Amino acid sequence: MKRKPKNLAFEELKDMIPAALIINGLAMVGIALYGIFEGITWRAVTGLLYGDLLAAGNFILLGASASSTLTKATAKKGQFFANMSYGGRYIGLFLLLAAGIMLNIIDIVPAFVPLFIPKLHYTFKYTLQGKSFDDWNQIN
Repeated sequence: MKRKPKNLAFEELKDMIPAALIINGLAMVGIALYGIFEGITWRAVTGLLYGDLLAAGNFILLGASASSTLTKATAKKGQFFANMSYGGRYIGLFLLLAAGIMLNIIDIVPAFVPLFIPKLHYTFKYTLQGKSFDDWNQIN
């Protein structure tokens, strides 16, 4: 029986907490400024929190599927599993966002903001370290 690799996504999420707090703070400032002119609803705040939960869940599932891909017998099976996981995660994400909108519990823009936290975190992290996209193969 193959040993399942450890999901390192939890460790990475801990590293993303400062970036998540900054991005959520900026989003709250944007919501407040928008609220001055148009009025703020509770759905904007719940959308931000809902987006945070979806982003964390999506990142954890990404880590789980990446570690599971490594245990597949062949590269072709691993690639197929990775593609199916990728598609499944985004279909699930779309359905959860659509459900929140249909139930009228979230505003869509604040719900999308946290979904970019991992991308922004890694972009700034490696840019500040002086790394370029060509150096990503050498990152430990």
